[in-house]
Amino acid sequence: MKTIHYASIIALLTIAACSQPEINHYQLRIKGSESMYETFLELKNDFEKRQDSITISIEGGGSRTGLMAIKNHEAEIGLSSFPFDLEKTLGSDHHVSEAVVAYDAIVVITNQNNPIDSLSDESLQKIYSGTVYDWNQLGGKPGLILPIIRDENSGTQQFFVEHFGVKQLAPTAKVAHDNAEIVAKVSSNPNGIGFIGFAYFTESVHNMKLPSDSTQTQFEAPTHRNLENGKYPLKRGLRIYYRDTDNPAISGFLQYLKSKHAEGVIESFGLIPVQDKSTEISAGQPPQTGP
Repeated sequence: MKTIHYASIIALLTIAACSQPEINHYQLRIKGSESMYETFLELKNDFEKRQDSITISIEGGGSRTGLMAIKNHEAEIGLSSFPFDLEKTLGSDHHVSEAVVAYDAIVVITNQNNPIDSLSDESLQKIYSGTVYDWNQLGGKPGLILPIIRDENSGTQQFFVEHFGVKQLAPTAKVAHDNAEIVAKVSSNPNGIGFIGFAYFTESVHNMKLPSDSTQTQFEAPTHRNLENGKYPLKRGLRIYYRDTDNPAISGFLQYLKSKHAEGVIESFGLIPVQDKSTEISAGQPPQTGP
């Protein structure tokens, strides 16, 4: 195998096309995290504009769905907002690699009319466990709390419940299909509360300040600056899973993810690109495209 940079791949595609009449086309299937879906949809569109031999299909469904798609050979790249134990999930002989491509945060949101602007770890644990069930128990206006959650395939949910030690979710919790649905439900219900990926926050809801250290006395908002300086507690790595193969479509897209073009797309969603891109990705022969 030989190592090929993303820029070199694009150049070689053009050169190869001039010398060979037959053009190879490749299909790359990506599946997984809803928190990463919109970002990777834009990455797909940008990548396809820059070459014409690799086309990409992309689906959401949740982080576990993406990893299972890799296991069952239903996708070449899985998207995950949660760091799964690959040996535990796939077995010791899985031949699957992972790479963090960006950082974001989980944002806890409430309705704009909710006067509470910060919540402790204990308060969130009790809200999502169901032992605190009315906002007046936390100093807010009376009203039965409506926790909005994701399904069991969600990496965001798995990260959230593990971080706050939620052993069993409140029986009053309502399941939403994706981040956008959580925002819609919380913005339309004065007693709603939910958690979403950083890229999905909008001004239609209110973000909660969370404790920045173990003393639970200093609270920080989920801002880009607080993500970079490490003050916001729910920062996480967004990662991809892929099989260790010589598939040229995988190699080409992975090299693209290291490029300045991809970095610009990632930053446009408010995410933090991975700064250390020194590790090279080994690729097979690059795909060929037309002139």
